[in-house]
Amino acid sequence: MKKSHLVSLLLILTLFVGVLIWMSQSPEREVFAQASYQTPTPNAEGQIIYTVQEGDNCTRIFLLTGVSIDQIIALNNLGEDCSVFPSQPLILGTVAPATATPRGPVPTATIGPPTPTPFDGNGEICVVLFEDLDGNQMRSENEFYLAGGVVSVSNRVGTFSETRETIGGDPALVEPICFGEVPEGEYNLSMGIPAGYNATTGLNIAISLTAGDTVVVDFGAQTGAEMISPEASATGGGRSPLLLVIGLFFLAGGGGLAFFFIRSRMKS
Repeated sequence: MKKSHLVSLLLILTLFVGVLIWMSQSPEREVFAQASYQTPTPNAEGQIIYTVQEGDNCTRIFLLTGVSIDQIIALNNLGEDCSVFPSQPLILGTVAPATATPRGPVPTATIGPPTPTPFDGNGEICVVLFEDLDGNQMRSENEFYLAGGVVSVSNRVGTFSETRETIGGDPALVEPICFGEVPEGEYNLSMGIPAGYNATTGLNIAISLTAGDTVVVDFGAQTGAEMISPEASATGGGRSPLLLVIGLFFLAGGGGLAFFFIRSRMKS
């Protein structure tokens, strides 16, 4: 073999061995040959996070993830030299936030007793017209029911209206007038008393009826001759107009006599 051929062969072997040694000693070449990158799952805020590994720099991260160095710097507020350190979390991108999954066991719906349906029913309104002999607006044992009155019951929305006539007699034997199956609500009661009588109680009353309840309302009246005002009852009687005129007459006469007597004395 010629000497020149031998030198060429040795040079080629030297270069080949040098290349093998360089490849075996270069960490980056080894990492690039072995590393594989999978895009991590976004966190609850929708951020894709990459954790810096030993020997990483921005160039390697760019080559590994495909995210540009400028974007890495902008997303993580890094300096122009894009300096990073191991275990540092880097934001590589942002996607729509994932739906938050509740921690701990999912509560099981508890089936309790059914909610009671509001009772929308009827009630009853009973009305009594009594002869108020003592005029105290309260029915006593000796005061009987009075016939001939007319009572009207109507609600305020205009969906219920009934009218009936009162019945007279002994309360122990006669039942009051009752309006049954009356829907619950707000009602007005009006009483028309018989001719020749004066009312001792109010003739118009507003009531609130609840389903299932019975409301009893008493109206009082007495004949015109028996009608006594509360003031008169308290003092024992009313003032007579005739006695008032007679008293004024005597006062005027006494004053005239006194004036005549005084004038006679002055002349004498």
